[in-house]
Amino acid sequence: MNWLIIVSNPNDENAQLVQDFLSGKFGAESSKVLLYPNISREELFDVCNKVLVASHFIILDSERLHKLNDYNFILGLIRGRQCPAFIFEGRPYIRRYESLEKELRGSSYFTCFSHLNELTNLIEKNFEKYRRDDEQKNALASLFANGIPFTSDCFAQYIAKDNTEICETFFKAGMLMNARTSNGIPLLCIATRNDCISKVKWLLENGADIDAISSDRGYSPVMDAVWRKNFDITKYLISKGADLSFVSSDGQPILVLAVGNGNVDIVKILLENGADPDIKDSMGMSAREYALLFKKKPMIELMEKFPKK
Repeated sequence: MNWLIIVSNPNDENAQLVQDFLSGKFGAESSKVLLYPNISREELFDVCNKVLVASHFIILDSERLHKLNDYNFILGLIRGRQCPAFIFEGRPYIRRYESLEKELRGSSYFTCFSHLNELTNLIEKNFEKYRRDDEQKNALASLFANGIPFTSDCFAQYIAKDNTEICETFFKAGMLMNARTSNGIPLLCIATRNDCISKVKWLLENGADIDAISSDRGYSPVMDAVWRKNFDITKYLISKGADLSFVSSDGQPILVLAVGNGNVDIVKILLENGADPDIKDSMGMSAREYALLFKKKPMIELMEKFPKK
């Protein structure tokens, strides 16, 4: 965050109070610029440059600043950048500035105050929100600067690549962990299908739905892990409470899928965590029956430890 304090008096005591408040309360850095009558073009150019890089503005003694033509220009810059500005009027505004004050008060980016403690109290109450909003804006700018579209499809590509830095930037920019690709595939399924256990953990830690169902296969993430024969991800998702009773859109119970893939360790961990070997698939066959049909002895022996209910 980059706080800029705009004053009309170089000896304004409130400016130091505000700077001490920002640094002492939040460790936030701030700088100060001066607007005054007959300011040189070079100095005004320097003020404009600082306005163009600041993220938050505190304007002190706005009644005096209103008398300056350059002040309206600076307000326009701030409004165009859509940055929060906190305006301390010093005392109730007088009638000849009423139209401008009404415009400021009607903007979602400007907040006017008659007392300095009201200004600092609002900042203190909402500082964490201001920080998050600023982080989101910077993250979006970083993506765009690198030619990366802010879309779930693009995010999915970086999840598949296990690119932590870009994935974190998407998250800071506001991408939802439960977003889906244009094909209806949950991001958690994308991570699972690409064997990215680090991204599976990261997505779950940040709120992804562990049982989200993909639109293409009708699988949940744990079913995708079984399909990939990925024991580690299967085990992790089970440990986090993945639903093992779910049947896919094509009528496959998870144990039928596991038997078909032939991974004994995955069949074992599914059975140990409550998966039912006797749920029928769309063909009327259960995992137990498939194991017997295809003479998968190790799996038959495992299932014998879990008799029919």
